[in-house]
Amino acid sequence: MDKMESIIKYGKKAHADGLVIGAGGNISERDDDFLIIKKKGADMSEGSEDSYVRLLFAEVSKRMGDPAYEREEGDILSSETPLHIACYKASPDIGAVIHAHPPYTIAASGKVAFLEDVSYEFECILGKSVPVIDYIEPGSQDLASAVAEKVTEGARAVMLKKHGSIAVGKDLEEAYIRILALERACITYLNS
Repeated sequence: MDKMESIIKYGKKAHADGLVIGAGGNISERDDDFLIIKKKGADMSEGSEDSYVRLLFAEVSKRMGDPAYEREEGDILSSETPLHIACYKASPDIGAVIHAHPPYTIAASGKVAFLEDVSYEFECILGKSVPVIDYIEPGSQDLASAVAEKVTEGARAVMLKKHGSIAVGKDLEEAYIRILALERACITYLNS
């Protein structure tokens, strides 16, 4: 399966599994020197190649934060592109990033500073704990920096208070398992 087929598959899964609705959430994957990322306003449930854009990673990485570039690419780039770029820069092992708005994760993020290993599954997939970041404006460089700091410290996923979650992995399969495991852990936590 090529990278575009993979991103379409996992975008549709995120929608089907209730991790996102409508045009919410973002998904990206490195493809050698390129980044494939969901377009601004695209609905991942449509499962269309038109929902994604393939850009030179170095160019996007270098020009993120440049208002002229962001205006130029404003109709294309996801608002959370800075968040994705920051995660890739945080670790060379990251090949995919998924940002979603799972309801149980959002609910749990308001109750804890971090979520600890609530189950064997949690520890195997996510490690000992997942940090929670206080609410920071979505799409901002501040949010990207805060998440990147946690990823640099070894977090495999991060909960974003009142916003959602982000998971990283060597590929989309690993990132997807992590974001799904986090939502399952939040369901367990909230029902215990």
